[in-house]
Amino acid sequence: MNPEKIQFNNEKLKEAILFLLSQSPNNTIEGKKKLAKLLYFADFNSFEAFERPITGATYRALPMGPVPDELDRVIKELRKGPISISEKDIGLPNEMVVFALKTTKDNFIFKTLSKDDQRILRKVYADYGNLSGTDLEHITHTEAPYNAVTRGEYIPYELSFYRAKTKSELVGA
Repeated sequence: MNPEKIQFNNEKLKEAILFLLSQSPNNTIEGKKKLAKLLYFADFNSFEAFERPITGATYRALPMGPVPDELDRVIKELRKGPISISEKDIGLPNEMVVFALKTTKDNFIFKTLSKDDQRILRKVYADYGNLSGTDLEHITHTEAPYNAVTRGEYIPYELSFYRAKTKSELVGA
């Protein structure tokens, strides 16, 4: 697939975030770092499995791992509607941001996410949802896509093929 043909889809990024939140038993995700890494795994797993990312977000290799450039803007949009953001004191100079659904997950109809997208997001949450943002940071630091570029550069989706995961590892059984 030609990288120039990958289009970012704002609505799919919003729905991917809501879907990941809906997978959590308490409808929350603790930490922006964790959310960013879950989205990275979803997009790169989708690209490796189907040669198309879910959201088309542009991931940059930052010191704490891959982060989609569009994340802050989309979180700001979602904060006006279906999610709330609070801070949790974790005993550090900075507090952890907690993302939560304002309503029950049953109220969401995912219009832009395909069944394959939902399977991948469900699998990503099942595999990584119980890990911390720091745990996920360490995992992404071992991945070929992150290590193939200089810090601060964009990570091409095509680098997902160097992870060599099986389809069941990417999308589940």
